[in-house]
Amino acid sequence: MSTTKGSGATGRTIRVGLIGSGKMGVHHLKAIQHIAGATVVAVADPAASADALTGLLPSDARIFTDAREMLETARPDVVHIVTPPGTHAALGNLVLSAGSHVYIEKPFTPTRAEAEALLATAAERGLMVCAGHQCLFETPALRALEMLDSIGSLVHVESLFSFRKVRRTITAVEQAVDILPHAVYPLVAQLRAGSRLATAPIEIKGVDVRTSGDVYALLRLGDCTGIVIVTLSGRPIEQYQHLIGTNGSLRADYVTGSVVNLSGPGTGPGVLFTPYRRAMQTMSGATRGFAGLIFGKHGSYPGLTALAERFYASIRDGKPCPLSPQSIVDTVDVCERIGAELAQVERTTEANARTIVDTAAAALPPATAPGVLVTGGSGFLGRPVVTELRHAGYPVRSVGRRVPPWAARMPGVDYAAADLARPLDPALMAGIGTVVHCAAETAGGKDEHERNSIGATRHLIEAAAAAGVKEFIHISSVAVLKTGREMGGPIDEATPIDAGNLGRGPYVWGKAESEVLAQRLGAEKGMRVKVIRLGPLVDYQDFNPPGRLGRELGPIFVAVGPKKRALSVCDIRTAGRVIRDYLKNPDAAPPVVNLLESPAPLRRELVTRLKAGRPDLRVFWLPSWILRLASGPLKLVQRYAMGAKEPIDIAAAFASERYRTELAGTVIQRAGPTVVRES
Repeated sequence: MSTTKGSGATGRTIRVGLIGSGKMGVHHLKAIQHIAGATVVAVADPAASADALTGLLPSDARIFTDAREMLETARPDVVHIVTPPGTHAALGNLVLSAGSHVYIEKPFTPTRAEAEALLATAAERGLMVCAGHQCLFETPALRALEMLDSIGSLVHVESLFSFRKVRRTITAVEQAVDILPHAVYPLVAQLRAGSRLATAPIEIKGVDVRTSGDVYALLRLGDCTGIVIVTLSGRPIEQYQHLIGTNGSLRADYVTGSVVNLSGPGTGPGVLFTPYRRAMQTMSGATRGFAGLIFGKHGSYPGLTALAERFYASIRDGKPCPLSPQSIVDTVDVCERIGAELAQVERTTEANARTIVDTAAAALPPATAPGVLVTGGSGFLGRPVVTELRHAGYPVRSVGRRVPPWAARMPGVDYAAADLARPLDPALMAGIGTVVHCAAETAGGKDEHERNSIGATRHLIEAAAAAGVKEFIHISSVAVLKTGREMGGPIDEATPIDAGNLGRGPYVWGKAESEVLAQRLGAEKGMRVKVIRLGPLVDYQDFNPPGRLGRELGPIFVAVGPKKRALSVCDIRTAGRVIRDYLKNPDAAPPVVNLLESPAPLRRELVTRLKAGRPDLRVFWLPSWILRLASGPLKLVQRYAMGAKEPIDIAAAFASERYRTELAGTVIQRAGPTVVRES
């Protein structure tokens, strides 16, 4: 490459810029901290804050709201782009035009044409481009390529990525498109290495995709075939490549960080030894891999650190990029073609879903004014709430960050998109008589909860008051209250809120501050605010156990505590019925209620519900006293062996809080049965 900014000068420090400081951006910052000879000089993100990035940036690093200004002012050698995929091509070109090398998170670009154009621009300018194909630089992928010759000529590769949907704001198809590269780029590298064909096109012989986010694709390169499997519904969670050759097989497992090498034909008497070889290597490899994961000091994904380190070394020493342009284009090409199939099946599904929703809406009772605005109406709690209200005859407007696809909508509900963290359009409150505020931030740190819980509550009440709305139902949590240990007895509605206590975690802090703010602002604006503090939410019809009940370990559910001890929960349909009654009988509704099932179910009753839907599970009861004995030593392990600054109290995590539920019982009884006609 030609001599440009960032090349040559072996040993000098690489100056790094970052565009995007969300969850994945934080992972990048943690990885860069572990790379000698590299320092972050600037971050560009309109939503970035110094508090959220404390400890991740050098003291002299600057935070910009505009990427162009960052490039012109900080002039980094290399820039990491960690933003939504649709922005990657434009931002990549912006970085290259500024004379910086660029690292782009996966998916690299949505289309092959964009990828090829970006790579061509980089070549013209003598700059390097790297894609976020980090799994290629984890131990399983590296060792599998090293061992490839031991299994003879490569015949077949199966690449599987089973995952869970982790982002509520996107569809299953969008989630599949986002993670698809992780299944594709290791397979592409292995097919290229095994076939010895450096530039021949990769054929897609067949694709089967579903709106559940499941993908099955058959690929071919020369005499080698590959199967890509991405599933959001298949379990267990796994990521592996199974490589089959003429002289054995390899299994690169990214969960355990290990490789099982079964080289040799495995015929004749050798067949008898194959399962034992596999079992021994799996056990030893998993043990080493998990030990490295627990006690390692990666600071982020290990492959991310390794890839960035190699990329910086290439920039510093003027050597080829660790990822070839061909591998980037191959991955984008395969993902684009599979993505087109996913988009088509989602369009068809959406059209069918709209017909079903419209037909069901026509059968509902007519809606009568005034309407009800429900925030978070597409969520775990919001869906049964909007369904209950609409079946009771209320016009319902559900507000979220985006309008959900038709397949996720409830019949007869008006959906609107709004960012509650910003001042709201007055039109959002048109025809609304009551606001039910279910939405709240559930992840992130103090800044996220201040913006999306506290700020959202403020903007919602201000918009409602300006529109003349007089009734506001604020959904809070019993977690905001001081503990029974602090109060010396069971918790009830008179228990003080533990306001301003970040030590309880950002979520509890944000919920507590939001409740205090709602009460204060409501009084100032002349609005009647009712607070419903929910217990741990469960769905009795599709039961998943609350965390305090225990943990599932493979085929065993480890239930913690005495079988006959109560564990307070709140069924989502109970919440829907009570909220409906609050609208129907606002004068009779108490100003504050801790909404918990009354009487609270026993732990053994909840385990029975779990077993009803999961008869395969075996249950092991772990006495609480064992956790109390182990809690102290486990804190020491977390602090000194794992580097945890705030070790988790394992015993406290499973302890049962005691509540007085007399008022909740009265409220639930008055609400009566659900009005939803179950299909």
